[in-house]
Amino acid sequence: MRLHISSKLASVHSETEVANEKGEILYTAQTDPLSAPRLTRVVDGAGVEIARYTTTRTDTKDRAYGISMADGSELDLKRKFRVSAKTNEAVIRVQPVGWTVVTRRAWTCRFEIRDASDRVVARAKQVPALRGDVYDVDVLDGSREVRIALLSLIARTVIREDSPSPV
Repeated sequence: MRLHISSKLASVHSETEVANEKGEILYTAQTDPLSAPRLTRVVDGAGVEIARYTTTRTDTKDRAYGISMADGSELDLKRKFRVSAKTNEAVIRVQPVGWTVVTRRAWTCRFEIRDASDRVVARAKQVPALRGDVYDVDVLDGSREVRIALLSLIARTVIREDSPSPV
């Protein structure tokens, strides 16, 4: 299964869509740009909220997110750079489930999501030559689609916000 993640046209990163291979919108993430901490709501194709997440720290040293799922479960994510002097590779730890997301920035950006047993459950790659930060996510474990979609949305944001600003 493949998910396609892209910003809605003219939304300036405040609305992001997750579609399947047929182009059907599965999830939409809507960020309130004036909220503090920054709040993002994720709804399914029928408009029902499945999760919300907040950015609790947005400085360059530490970046953290808290996810509240509609089923009542909570996830805490913390991003650390693999090498503190470099921002091209980061590891996002997902607690209490023990998952990790490894992000890499180079010619194209990519990330990988691993479960608690270190098994790869999804791989994503930025789609070159498309407007904005568009990603294709290969989901290797379809039973965890919602969690993979949520982590992919956050990994995409982390990669974008970790990018060095142009001079």
